[in-house]
Amino acid sequence: MTMESHSSPFTTSRTNVMYLEPILNSYYQTYQNVITFSQCPVGPIKNMVTTMSPPKLSPFQTASPFFNPGYGRGTNSGCVNVLMRYPTGSGGSYSAAPKCADAYMGADDIPSVLSYLMENGYKVDTSMTKMLQNSEINIGGPAETRMSGRRKMICAFTI
Repeated sequence: MTMESHSSPFTTSRTNVMYLEPILNSYYQTYQNVITFSQCPVGPIKNMVTTMSPPKLSPFQTASPFFNPGYGRGTNSGCVNVLMRYPTGSGGSYSAAPKCADAYMGADDIPSVLSYLMENGYKVDTSMTKMLQNSEINIGGPAETRMSGRRKMICAFTI
């Protein structure tokens, strides 16, 4: 009996959650629903992700006691991982994004993003997604660790 070994070109396999989340585009002074991730994904899609610290959606919005306005890429940094339409380059930043109306991927792009994930070796975990969506625990809504609007969970995926 032989076992097939499956080797991945990526060093870490981890689950990520994809959301549709409102952000305030301070350049256009309008709200945009953009695709965000629970953490910066590994693999080829990482080149399309930038980290940003979005402004408050409203002057009446208050921070959770767990909010950390610090900078960086940690979970408690006040930052969000946003999916861009164009590669971000080696620095992981796309500074002109707020001025470019189509820079962020949104609801209309979800079918294309799901296809991209599957074509590039990611596994969209439909059973985990259903379990999370049907549980009594809200896997969406405002984030506790940063200023956030009402996120909607799209799916969970792994690589």
